[in-house]
Amino acid sequence: MGKDDFKVRLQPQDVAGQKNPNYKNAAKIFIHPTTFAQGGFTTAYLCNVETDGPSRWEAVAWPAPDKNVANNIISVSRIFQRMASLELGQMARVTPGNGPVPDAGVVLMKEIIADADAAPLPPSEQTRWQYHLESRLELAEYIMAGISFDEIVLNGSRRSFVVTSVNGRNDNVAKYAPGSTVVEFSNDEANKTGGKLEVGRLPGMARQIDELNEFFDDFDVEFEGYTTPTYSCGIIVHGSHGTGKSMLLDHIAATNWGRVVRLSYNDKPSTIQTYFKTALEQRSPTIILIDDITKLIGKDQSSRQVMIEVIGEGLDDLANKSRQQNMRPHVLVVATCLDYLNDIPHALQRPGRFEEHVALPIPDAAGRKEIIRFHKPTFPADVFDQYVSDLGDRTHAYTGADLRKVLYRATKAWRKRVGRPSTAQPLTWEDVTKGLHEVRPTAMHDINLKPPTVRWSDIGGYEEVKVALQRVLRKPTGPRARMAKPPKGVLLYGPPGCSKTMTAQAMATESDFNFFAVKGGELLNMYVGETERSIRNLFKRAREASPSIIFFDEFDSIAGSRSGPSGGSSGVQALTTLLTEMDGFERIGEVFVLAATNKPELLDSALRRPGRFDELIYVPLPDAAAREAIFAAKARELRFPDGVDAAELARHAEGYSGAEVARICDKAFWDADDDDEGGNTAPMDVLLAAIRKTPKLVTQDMLDHYEEWQERFRS
Repeated sequence: MGKDDFKVRLQPQDVAGQKNPNYKNAAKIFIHPTTFAQGGFTTAYLCNVETDGPSRWEAVAWPAPDKNVANNIISVSRIFQRMASLELGQMARVTPGNGPVPDAGVVLMKEIIADADAAPLPPSEQTRWQYHLESRLELAEYIMAGISFDEIVLNGSRRSFVVTSVNGRNDNVAKYAPGSTVVEFSNDEANKTGGKLEVGRLPGMARQIDELNEFFDDFDVEFEGYTTPTYSCGIIVHGSHGTGKSMLLDHIAATNWGRVVRLSYNDKPSTIQTYFKTALEQRSPTIILIDDITKLIGKDQSSRQVMIEVIGEGLDDLANKSRQQNMRPHVLVVATCLDYLNDIPHALQRPGRFEEHVALPIPDAAGRKEIIRFHKPTFPADVFDQYVSDLGDRTHAYTGADLRKVLYRATKAWRKRVGRPSTAQPLTWEDVTKGLHEVRPTAMHDINLKPPTVRWSDIGGYEEVKVALQRVLRKPTGPRARMAKPPKGVLLYGPPGCSKTMTAQAMATESDFNFFAVKGGELLNMYVGETERSIRNLFKRAREASPSIIFFDEFDSIAGSRSGPSGGSSGVQALTTLLTEMDGFERIGEVFVLAATNKPELLDSALRRPGRFDELIYVPLPDAAAREAIFAAKARELRFPDGVDAAELARHAEGYSGAEVARICDKAFWDADDDDEGGNTAPMDVLLAAIRKTPKLVTQDMLDHYEEWQERFRS
């Protein structure tokens, strides 16, 4: 028998059947004081216990209080005896361990259900029991697998629990640490791990799933021979609301590759630190999921900086482990956000952290049709493919979640129509149309969207302007289609009130493009960087909702000359962002930019460079034909009496803008009530009087100025 061999006996104070034990000594091995000192043990430090078998168990070394006990005897608790399968009187080898007892992180506990008919702990009660069990562990101080809490009563409920692992192991011991030790509940289904880290096909996400699986494949290979291996264990999934980020996290969790840990907004930094530390130390794989990481590191979070440091350090530890062993540790970290560049700070975009990211775009027509088929709508069999195709083509800018809502609303309309649901009566196209009317695409929600309802026929005159804009958006056909590129932008300039905004709306309506209308001033923000962010987000939304038109009204407010008196640093940054979005490193796709201004001379000259605003269209005061068309349209709208001569009115209204002509018609008979109590004045005289009383807001000097600017630009 060697000096490290001891005979096992039970601790005298460990009484069988003790009610509500505190387990203060459950993990302690008591050794004779003399032997304790000679063997190199340290009080409250780790020691290792081994028998003839291959297993080795950790315990807490402690000098025995009774010096009369033989120096070759160790005293153990019943729990440790049972866990290590020790027989009383058996010889065991005890040696000093590796330093002090580490802090406990995640303590997995399982409910003991003796009665088969008893209901398991409901999810709504789990948080309350977790806090209560953590207080019990604090009393025990040292935690090990096998510690059980029997017949605990809380709020009238009696339940029993047992510790199944500490920090991912069941052969170790750890010390309770306030703020770091957390209880999690396990069950047989949750513990079934060992699946392949691979996500199956999902509708509308073929390319994104391939990118994710390529990243996952590197968790099982050595980086030998890699030129530049990616040591990072973290990846970001980003995309607009409803594109499937949360669903994708659920599918990653469902691979059963490892234990799943979900970080939430109410987790403390110390808790997150423990999650990363435990995941790195334990032998089995771990998947850490962070749905909407901005809840932890968003700009409006008070603990933002601390959270960034904690998550960054956790990712750094994983990357360092990858470098040391030339292979990733079995810890995967996946987080989601709306926009990678805006939501993820540069500190977390560094190599080794969240340098990898996958974008989930708004699905295109093919993707939308795939998603619709996935939901298996009850369309008539003979027109199923036609309905799927038509619905997919009509739902520009709809996300997967939007399409599901459309089908849900269509089903509600179907139930109202048929009364009692019956499989014999499938969904009709009228049901689908009702669903489309009730669901607005998510991509439009946080943009100042003004659905255009104006058509070319609603705008009197301006035939040259209409033809010019129609020519811009036409799609060439035949052999010349590949030889030309459409312009990216058109600038409308001219006097105020000359239908520039209505023209833009009509252009969107007639082309069937999605329409994003913003006034330049709406994008301006006093806070540094917010104006540029608004511009980037606007273009991002327009790309996702393509084909689309972005209409900038009062364009000079954000695109003023950088050398002018108003070209401050914020204005320069906004203009630079606008130029970058229009012709920078990103391909703009089917997004057309339309801008209108009354002050073209204030615009920066860089905007007129080819590839930006390729077409400049002057929208002048309406000519006689245009004024006549406006008077005729207003006469129909306001139901003027017979005898109104639109041509004669147009002749007298020379020099008025289109908005002024419309306003003359709107207020002519309103004002006439004050002067003509009997209503005897002829309608034509009322309108002519209104023209005479209305001042012209566009002067000849203003018109000469536009002509001079046009000539100067052409020269």
